[in-house]
Amino acid sequence: MDYDSLTLLDLKTMCKERGLRVSGNKAEVVIRLMEDDESKSPQPAPSPQQVQLSQQQMYGGQQPQIFITNNTTNVVQITGIGIVMYGFFRAAVAILFSEWQAEESFFALVIGIAYIFGGILSVQGYRIGLQITLITLIISGMLSLAYHDEVSPLSVGMGGIWPVELSLVCSGFCILVVAMPLFTAAPSNFREGTPNYLRTAVNMADFVSPVPLVWGDGKNEDIDVKVVINCVHCDSPLKVPQGYSGNVKCPSCGEKFQVK
Repeated sequence: MDYDSLTLLDLKTMCKERGLRVSGNKAEVVIRLMEDDESKSPQPAPSPQQVQLSQQQMYGGQQPQIFITNNTTNVVQITGIGIVMYGFFRAAVAILFSEWQAEESFFALVIGIAYIFGGILSVQGYRIGLQITLITLIISGMLSLAYHDEVSPLSVGMGGIWPVELSLVCSGFCILVVAMPLFTAAPSNFREGTPNYLRTAVNMADFVSPVPLVWGDGKNEDIDVKVVINCVHCDSPLKVPQGYSGNVKCPSCGEKFQVK
């Protein structure tokens, strides 16, 4: 329908008959009527790209994953339970030492929390859980060697009671246990990325944080703003994206023309 040839009063009357808002100038009312026409027209079948985008939105912006549970996955989950238990042990030791070694206890508590966090993700099957645990083990092992001769929550040497070789063996064995699945298991044995609750937590922290927290690629999506133009052949109004230049096809007469 050629809405451009109608008066503003006629257009608002049509909006009222359709149950649409009647406020605004002529261009806004025309856009409202055209959008109503589009909503009532039959929609084409979604393309494979649109289906893929919908699936990504369902899975929190990530591709749907095929997660295969087998013996390797069970070993990783059991390892994750052990990591969580060890993390609670390290956190308890840190709290025990906090009265007279506050600074070292703080770092020990952070290490314990990192173990717990990595263990939970490992139990859930996420590869990043083992990666976090592996990094924490390396840092913890280096600190254990550095504080070996002191009674510290950062070391298992307990003031030199245990030989330094024991610290090396313990750290090396734990690193080997955690690293083996990362290098030997198939990708389908792990969930990639991060869980949705972690993304939600970061978004909530970003909301209250005075410093922006970057999550994802940090790219903002452009707002799809459309403007009304008239067909050069039949003078019918049609909508195009703002700032668009190129060929368009008029839905009324079917003719193509160029927008500059």
